[in-house]
Amino acid sequence: MNITMQSAGRALWAAITDPATAARQALDWRLGLGNLWTALALVAVLNVLMLALLQAVSPMPVVIQEGMTLTPFSYAVIITVFLFLLVYTIYHVGRMMGGQGTVEDSLTVIVLFQSVSVALEAVQVLLVVISPQIASIFGLVSLAILIRCILNFVNVMHRFQSLGKAFGTLLFAVIGTALIAGIVLTVLGVAPTGGQA
Repeated sequence: MNITMQSAGRALWAAITDPATAARQALDWRLGLGNLWTALALVAVLNVLMLALLQAVSPMPVVIQEGMTLTPFSYAVIITVFLFLLVYTIYHVGRMMGGQGTVEDSLTVIVLFQSVSVALEAVQVLLVVISPQIASIFGLVSLAILIRCILNFVNVMHRFQSLGKAFGTLLFAVIGTALIAGIVLTVLGVAPTGGQA
């Protein structure tokens, strides 16, 4: 299937307004693992770029905890490792809960989810320039949109027909991903850099 900027834009808007239908359509595309891994790498890079832009225009730096800031390189490694692991944890946890999704399905919905996330971040960057207060409110709205999206995406990919099961899958997948990613990142020596408290 040929994907144009116009069709990608429509897919992103559909993912926000009707995430379940958008997920079904994305899964029907069957882009192949090679293309999907490339797409995941691309959205990871875009995510880092959005973070850098947000840091540049925000009155306050983006931090993960008090006195600790992320360098673009560290963030790139963290997001790449986290997304890679999340693809497999959502697949395995979902299958253990009776889901029917495949690794390709999991990769598809994570790419779609991250694409929506990057698009919302881009809007937030623009809003920060106009009004940091409005941007903060939009950030909360974006979080609600993303939670709704990922729950519906997981529900569709595993054919659960139950957002409760999707929530359980997502919860355990994120916990497992965080634990494994923490170990992997420690081994790789990737850590936030210290800043002024």
